[in-house]
Amino acid sequence: MKSSLAIVVFIFSSFLFGQEIKWLTLDEATKEIKAHPEKPVLINFYTTWCGFCKRLDKETFTDAKVADYVNKNYIAIKFDAETKEMVKFNGINYTYIAPAKANYIAYAFTNGQLSYPATVLMDGKGAVNKVVLGFRVANDFIQDIKI
Repeated sequence: MKSSLAIVVFIFSSFLFGQEIKWLTLDEATKEIKAHPEKPVLINFYTTWCGFCKRLDKETFTDAKVADYVNKNYIAIKFDAETKEMVKFNGINYTYIAPAKANYIAYAFTNGQLSYPATVLMDGKGAVNKVVLGFRVANDFIQDIKI
């Protein structure tokens, strides 16, 4: 009986407080892509100073419908576009580009459109299918990333 109540409370709180997108690191995502190459990839490029990035996190990414859709349909990655360390993704090393003030992974995957937030949709082989720039409310975000 107690376990049934706990499950009901958990489910109710998920709807009340919103679900969370299961964000992966680049390393975790690389492993997931190898295991599920048919599943598309969503990368959210953000910066720590970007107000619209924070708003996307607070309003859109916590929306239960958005979280559910992203979790079911994508391998989701969240990455600070201004990361200065070299990073590795899908076997390729990416370094910081000082003149662009961004890591090359953000530059490459957004086709040089360094505007934040930027959401990149790609296939499991690394081909970019779509770049969605800027803040979107939940319903618009879902429409923009629909497969």
